[in-house]
Amino acid sequence: MITLRFASLRTALLLTVLTIASLIGLGPAMAAGPPVGLGEVPVHSAPSAYGPGIWHHAKQGKTWYGSYRTFPDTSAYCIDAGKKSPLPKYFKDAKADTVTSARTAWALHEYAGSASKDVQAALSAMARLDKALPHDHTVPPQKPAELGKKFAAAAKKHSTILAEAKKLAGPYTLDISLEPVMRMPVLEPYDAPESASSPDSRASDSPAGSKDSAGKDGPGKGKVLGTPTDEATLTVSLLSASGAQIPDVPVTLKTTGTTKAPTTVTSGKEPVATTLQASAPGTLSVTASAKVAPQTVRVFEPTSGTRVQRVITPDTPDSVTDKASLELSSQPKVTTEISDQTPTPGETVTDEFTVSGLIGDHAVTVEHTLWHTATAPRQGIKNDDAREIGSVTSKNVGNGTHTSDEVTVPEDFRGWLYFTETIAGDKATKEWRGIHGQPRETGFVPWTPTADTEAVLEGTSTHDEVAVTGLRPGSEAVLTITAYHMETKPEQSKESDGTELSVQDFTVNADENGRVEIDTEPIDMPVGWVTYVTTIEGSDVNKAWTSDWGVPAETVHRPPEEPSTPPAPPEQPERPEAPEAPEKPDTPPAAPVAETPAAPETPAAPAPSGELPRTGTTGNGMLIGLGIVLVGLGSTILLISGSRREKD
Repeated sequence: MITLRFASLRTALLLTVLTIASLIGLGPAMAAGPPVGLGEVPVHSAPSAYGPGIWHHAKQGKTWYGSYRTFPDTSAYCIDAGKKSPLPKYFKDAKADTVTSARTAWALHEYAGSASKDVQAALSAMARLDKALPHDHTVPPQKPAELGKKFAAAAKKHSTILAEAKKLAGPYTLDISLEPVMRMPVLEPYDAPESASSPDSRASDSPAGSKDSAGKDGPGKGKVLGTPTDEATLTVSLLSASGAQIPDVPVTLKTTGTTKAPTTVTSGKEPVATTLQASAPGTLSVTASAKVAPQTVRVFEPTSGTRVQRVITPDTPDSVTDKASLELSSQPKVTTEISDQTPTPGETVTDEFTVSGLIGDHAVTVEHTLWHTATAPRQGIKNDDAREIGSVTSKNVGNGTHTSDEVTVPEDFRGWLYFTETIAGDKATKEWRGIHGQPRETGFVPWTPTADTEAVLEGTSTHDEVAVTGLRPGSEAVLTITAYHMETKPEQSKESDGTELSVQDFTVNADENGRVEIDTEPIDMPVGWVTYVTTIEGSDVNKAWTSDWGVPAETVHRPPEEPSTPPAPPEQPERPEAPEAPEKPDTPPAAPVAETPAAPETPAAPAPSGELPRTGTTGNGMLIGLGIVLVGLGSTILLISGSRREKD
C-alpha cells in the first residue's frame, strides 16, 4: 500500500513538471520545447534568428508562424513546418531557385518588411499553404483562423492580404496610348472644299492615335471628329492579372518629338492622362516603364545541417514596358479680315490674317487671292460670276497675325470683293483652302447712280423727263421727283426752297446697263418758276443720290400774260352824306291832347344810301307812341263826358 502511494505521487509530480515546462515554453529563450521529432525546437541561444511572429502548439509539436532572419537583408518564411529552424549558419553560400507564385510573391513584396507579428504570421501561413511551392511539413500547416484566439488578429490580416493579392497580383500590363488633341469644329466653315455639304468633312477623316507597328491600335480604329492640333494626350494604365488598376506606381517616360514633356507619372486607380506638345511636325513617340511586384519567389535549400527547413524570400521587382507613337503634321487654319470693308476704287486693300495650327516653329507660305463678284457672295460657295482681281504671297509665316501685301482695287470697280487663302500641303503640312464669301473677308463698293433730267413746259402744264444711269444692272430703285414753285428765278443750291407743288414716286428696275428712263405726270404750271428735284433712294446695292435744287435743266418759267386795254368803268355816283341824328331831348315833351285822333306821323326819312334801316325801339319812338296813347285816352274821356251831358 505504501509503495503504491509513493508511485502515484511520483507520477503526479512528473506530470506537473511537464505541464509547467510546456506552458512556459512561449519563446525560444524561455524553454527548450518538445524533444526532436515533436515539432520545431526553439533555439534560445539564437534569438536573433526569429522575426515577428507567434508560436503555435500543435499535437505534432510546436511551430513558428512568423518570419525568420535567415538572411540579413530580407525576411524568410519556412515552407517545411515542424523542421529545424532555418538558422543563418545552415544557409551559407546558398543559391536560390525561383518558383512562380504570383499571389504569394505579391504578398511578400508588399508586406515582408512589416513589424507586425500578425502580418508576419499571415505571410507565414500563405507560404506554408501555397500549393505552387514544394513542402515537407512535419506539423500540418493551418490557416490562422484555425489556430485559436491567439491568432484572431493574424486571421483578419490573412484574409485581407489574400483578397488584395487576388485583385492586385500580376502578371502586370503597362498600357500607354497617344491620341491627338482635337480642335472642336469651328462655327464658321473656314476649311472646306467649295460647295461641300459638310464644312469639316476633310478634318473628320483624321486618324486616331496609334501604337507603333507592333501596337494594338492602328489608323483604322475609327474616325475622330475635329482637327488635330500640335498636342497629344498620353494615357497610362497599369493593370493586374485581374484587370484592376494598380495605383501609386511611378512610371518612367522617355519621349521624342516633344517639348517640356514630363519624365514620370504615377499610376492611379483610374487611367492617368497627361498632355504632350509636339516640338515639330513628324513622329511623337513615348516609351514607358515601371517597377512592379514580382510573379516569383526565391526558394533556398539549406547548405548544411539535417532536417532543416527550406525557406522562401521575396524576389526582386519585375519591370513592365510599353511604347506608343503618333505621326503629327501641322494642321493650319487661317482666319482673315479685309483691311477695308468699304474700299474706294483705285485704292489698295490688304488681307489681315491669323495663322494657327502649325507645330512648333513650323513656317508656311500663304497665297492670298482677291476676288470680285457683281452678285452678293454666298458663304462657302464660289459664285458663277466670281473673277480674280489679283493675288499676293506671304512667305515663311508661322502661327500669329500677319498682314499681306497690297492689292489695288480697279478704278471702275462696283460690287463685292473678298480674299481667300491657300496653304499647300506636304508631308509636314495638311493643305488649307479658305472658302469664298467669308463675311469678315468681304468688302463692298456700292453702285453710284445719277440722274439727267429735263423739265418740259407745254402750254399751262409741265412735266420732268428723267434718265437714271449707274444703277446696279437689274436692281430695283425707288425715285422721288418733287416739283417746287417760286415767284422769282431759283438759284442752284443743295437746299430746297419754294412751295411744293407735286411729289411723284416711281419704283423702277434697271436694265442690263444699269439705266432707266421715266417721264413724270404733267402738272398745272403756275405763273413763275417751277424747278424739279430728283431723289434716288439708297439700297443694299445702290448708293442714295439727290439732285441739286434749281438746276437750270430742271427749271421752267411761265411769264404772266400781257392783258389788252379794258374800257373805262362807269363813274360811280357820289354817296349822299348821312343826316345828322337829332339830339336827344333831356325830357320828353308832353303830348298834346286832341279831341280827334292825331294825324298819322310823317314817316321818317329813308336811311342814307349804304346804311341799313335802324330796327327796334328808340327814345324818340317811345315818346311819340306815348303821346299818341295820351291823345287817344283824352279823346275817349271827352266823348264819354259829352254823352252824359246829353242824357241830362
